[in-house]
Amino acid sequence: MKRRTMFMLCLAAAGALAGCGSSADSAGTQASADNAPAAEASKEPVVINYYDWDIPDQKFIDDFNAANPDIKVVVHSIPANGERLTKLDILAMSGGDMDVMPISDGDQFTRFESGMLAPLDEFIERDGIDMEASFGKYAIWGQLDGTYYGIPFRATQSGVYYNKDMFDAAGVPYPSDDWTLEEYIETARKMAEWGKDDGIYGTYLHTYANEWATVAAQKGKWFTQDGKCNIKDPAWVKALETRKMLDDENIQMPYGQIVAAKAVINSSFLGGKEAMANAGSWLVRDMKNKEKFPFDFEVGVAYLPRFDETVEGPCSNYSASVLGIPANSQHKEEAWRFIKYYVEECSDYIAASGNLPTYLPAYTDDIATIFCDGSPLSPEDGQKFFSDSVNLTTNKIIESGGTEYMQIAKEEIEQYFNGEKTLEETLDNVERRVNEALAE
Repeated sequence: MKRRTMFMLCLAAAGALAGCGSSADSAGTQASADNAPAAEASKEPVVINYYDWDIPDQKFIDDFNAANPDIKVVVHSIPANGERLTKLDILAMSGGDMDVMPISDGDQFTRFESGMLAPLDEFIERDGIDMEASFGKYAIWGQLDGTYYGIPFRATQSGVYYNKDMFDAAGVPYPSDDWTLEEYIETARKMAEWGKDDGIYGTYLHTYANEWATVAAQKGKWFTQDGKCNIKDPAWVKALETRKMLDDENIQMPYGQIVAAKAVINSSFLGGKEAMANAGSWLVRDMKNKEKFPFDFEVGVAYLPRFDETVEGPCSNYSASVLGIPANSQHKEEAWRFIKYYVEECSDYIAASGNLPTYLPAYTDDIATIFCDGSPLSPEDGQKFFSDSVNLTTNKIIESGGTEYMQIAKEEIEQYFNGEKTLEETLDNVERRVNEALAE
């Protein structure tokens, strides 16, 4: 599977590079080997290029540049759409145009396997960074087979956001932080019944890979003890059946309709089309953007429901984004200094942007307030994303080969959600294809 994944990455990037050179906005600032002597002679700062789709505030870049006159960080904003990863892959493999690369939602592990990113263990050891103490639950998102290739810098935790105005009008109690999956289903059913004449769904679950598994991840295992595909785990089966039932009963917008309409969580929920939505903490970021999402109702957030009574709560699904250094960067030392500064000194900027910072020593009593400021959530709601008592699990497969596993599952499972295959056919196909890939 590793060799196949590397081949797919290289092929995609090579094809795209046939029509690409250095990006126009970085061509004038790239510090190439040809001009290195001149730069050294004139004491010009080393230019490093940082690309991202979610830059919290230019001020922290300016502060870094002012405090490090020998380095100039140039920021390049890229669209936050499905093509962003392809663009980043191209830049990472194109010959040094990018020095700092962000990767999110488990996509980093394929890049770690491919050799796209430089190992960071020497920097970490040299600077005496205790990864577990500094990042806790987020540390595993930066390593593969014991080697760190990325430093966690922002994260997301899932919750169930709910429209308080709709619940008040329907006379339905707000979701509890200790509810179960069955209680979640019943609440969604009540809200769908209340809103059916106005085209309002009870809840919303998106079509991201493995999104159907956010609650079942509290119980399910992706691999058997002998390392085979375990998609037939009873927890996954129940999760798939539950999603299909909610779709078929019009309790939530059906999978196929979401795809056909190109619906997205933020505009759908904030547009008043659902009473509830299962979404990451990034929705707080979008709620702050009233120009793009001009909603006018009160919002609350509850922890994810517990899969069943055997699971202790409160519960959340989580993932972390990392910053890495492309293996072909010519300025690894300078890139590392910027990454270290960003992670250790800029937690307030990250929180203010509506994202969760990952550097635990920077957490203060005000971090939840900073995170919620400008959104309709209360600091008490915001604290749910920072509590150390939450049972955190992930629907992402963060083991070797996980990206391909998730892609195979998505391809097969969407046919089940669309009524094109039975559940039994779907599970058999996923199991067969994943095991074949694992054997390569």
